[in-house]
Amino acid sequence: MRWSVVRLIAAREVRDQLRDRRTLFLILGLPILMYPLFVGVGVLFVTALKEKKLVVGVAGAEHLPELEPDLTPLVGGPGGTAHKMRVYPPLFGPDGQFAPSYSATALDSAPMTVRPLDADTDAKLHEHLDARHVDAIIVIEPGARDKLNAGTERPVFRVLGRDGEENSKLAAQRVTSVLNRWSDDLKAARFARRGLPPDFDKPIDVRDPQSEKTSEKKIADDLRDMLVKVIPFLLVMWMLTGSIYPAIDMTAGEKERGTMETLLISPAERTEIVAGKFLATTCFSFGTAMWNVALMLVAVAAAPLLAPGLFGQGLISLPGLAACVLAAIPLAMLFAALALALGVFAKSTKEGNYYMVPLFFAVLPLAYWSMTPGIELDASTRWVPLANALLFQQRLMAVRPDPFPWEHAPAVFGTLGLCVALALWAAVRQFHREGVLFREGESGDKGGWSLFGKK
Repeated sequence: MRWSVVRLIAAREVRDQLRDRRTLFLILGLPILMYPLFVGVGVLFVTALKEKKLVVGVAGAEHLPELEPDLTPLVGGPGGTAHKMRVYPPLFGPDGQFAPSYSATALDSAPMTVRPLDADTDAKLHEHLDARHVDAIIVIEPGARDKLNAGTERPVFRVLGRDGEENSKLAAQRVTSVLNRWSDDLKAARFARRGLPPDFDKPIDVRDPQSEKTSEKKIADDLRDMLVKVIPFLLVMWMLTGSIYPAIDMTAGEKERGTMETLLISPAERTEIVAGKFLATTCFSFGTAMWNVALMLVAVAAAPLLAPGLFGQGLISLPGLAACVLAAIPLAMLFAALALALGVFAKSTKEGNYYMVPLFFAVLPLAYWSMTPGIELDASTRWVPLANALLFQQRLMAVRPDPFPWEHAPAVFGTLGLCVALALWAAVRQFHREGVLFREGESGDKGGWSLFGKK
């Protein structure tokens, strides 16, 4: 194989593709439009959620326990710590809203507003729900105060909501969480009244590392974990797009323009022609990845400016992202080889687009599978084509204390290399067949041609 010829063909193909405005728009222009749209929609979603208020109705508030301290004499006097622990905590504050200690709103949660209701039947309560006056309702049964003070029976607090409605479902979840936290404090006060420690019902002390983090830190960690999985997926989809359109134009497009025959009768060998087109397609596929990474960095940098306070923590590890981009080179080669093999088989651009649909159907399940929670790069997944490369990229971007599993790298890149070799072999084999010389409707062979030979 003469590399000077391969470089000449590759340069010619790259120059032709750079003159194609449609290809340039799909590879370069479309991401410029998409990423600001993604960031804008995300910021608008979070902003709208923060500005939205969930209205919670309360029926039977008069049945709440009297929030008075237990006046039993205590060692340390009525002002001591033990005395304060025996006081039943209030569910609602002086303003009639949930106590801040129970309804603390996270950065990504809508605030709640309490509205008293005087309805005495479930039918009237559901009228308020159906009329959308409230999103959820807390129903406190009569006698709740006496049951709580007696300690022989548990009072019932019901939460009502609208079935199949997202706002009501969210409000019911938030209300249930508030009631559970209040119930824990009531239990601690009841233990204190009986001379027991407030953590009497907890035989062990579980230290959750997440509980020590602030809400901002938790949100940043969740976003980082999401980006570790999403960024490789986005790179794969854009690389696939960046290889398909140039490959179709370099194969089926040349047949339509009538330039394929001129190329095939040139002194260049068929293998050199395929190698040149493969090199050019790989450049476009990997260039698309680089372009999208640059846009991602701009989008992440602009997010704190658009929504101050929501993105205060670093979301992307730049060294991990750089390593992820380098690991994308074999994927670009794989998509270029597959797209060329399918594009050579087509006799028109329209037919070539049809042949690329199965490629998407093969890539998407493997890409989604790599994003499944709990799936990691191990002795089994390292042999799955495409998915192993995505898992490898995810591991590169992840911030973890354990050492990187470099022992899986030979299997990952060896599998990708084998797939690239098979796809290139299919493309070269197709170029050596007479049917590749003809455009649609020009071949005199009525038997037709398949990917690997004559039908």
